[in-house]
Amino acid sequence: MSDMKGMDVKGDSGGVVVDVECASFAMVQQVVIEAVDDKTVTYSTRAASISGAGPDGNLRKTFVTPRSEIWTQPIDGAPPPVALLPGAIGNLFLSKAGWEATTADGFQIYGAGTDLATFKYPWCAAGPRILSSLRVVPSSIVVRGHLADSAAFFELELLGPDAAPAQDVTWSSADFITVQLTARGAARLGLPAGATSARMWPTRIIVTGSPASDLSVSGEVDVLDSESAGAVQHLAWEEHGQPVALSLTLDGVSAFHVEPQRRTA
Repeated sequence: MSDMKGMDVKGDSGGVVVDVECASFAMVQQVVIEAVDDKTVTYSTRAASISGAGPDGNLRKTFVTPRSEIWTQPIDGAPPPVALLPGAIGNLFLSKAGWEATTADGFQIYGAGTDLATFKYPWCAAGPRILSSLRVVPSSIVVRGHLADSAAFFELELLGPDAAPAQDVTWSSADFITVQLTARGAARLGLPAGATSARMWPTRIIVTGSPASDLSVSGEVDVLDSESAGAVQHLAWEEHGQPVALSLTLDGVSAFHVEPQRRTA
C-alpha cells in the first residue's frame, strides 16, 4: 500500500503496512456498496464537480477501489466503517491512493483534495467535525436535481403545489432521495399517470426559514453544501409549517443568526 511503512497490522486482506507515526486513511462520508470481490470494492457516492459545473456537477458516480486501500476495522472515536456487502450504506475509510479513484469520465470522489479528506485515521483522529442540530420552521425548501433515470435538471419546491403536503426525505450523500408529489407535480416531471413519488439525485436542497427558537429572524442554507451542513440529513414533516431538524456546521447555524448547540461527527 502506498505511503505506508512501519508495523504490520491486521487489515482487510490479512495484513497492511501502516505508518506508526500517525495515519494514512481518510473517511468518505457515506457510500453505497454496489459489488465486492476478493480484490476490489465497487461503490457509489457523490462526486466532485468538474469543468466549472458548480453544484450541478456533484453527480452520483460509481468508483472501484482495491480492497488493499480500504480500512475495514473499527476505529476508536470514529464512525463505524461500512459493511462490505452490496446495498450497505455507510462510511468508507480510504488510503491516499484510494482517494485518487477516478471514473472513466474524469470524476473524483467528493472532497478529494480538500479538508474533507483529512488523513487522520486510524490513530490520529483528533478534532472531530463539529455539527449542530437546528430546528427550523421553513418558508421554502427547494430541491434541485434530476430524476434517477433522467439527466434533465429541474427544481421542486417541497412546500409548493407540485409536492405532497407530507414528506420524508433522507439524504445520505450517496443514494437517491424520494420526494412525494401531487398529480400536478408528477405531470410536470413527465411521470406516468397515477405516480405519487419520484426518486431523484439532488445537487442542492436550499432551506429558507426561521429558527424555531426565534421566529423574528430568518436565514437560508444549502444542506448539500459541506461548508454549511453535515453529510446526512433527514427532512420530515406531516404538514406545511412544521419545523425540520437540520444538521449544520457552525457556518450553517450562523446563517440563521443563532448560537450553535454542538455535537461531533
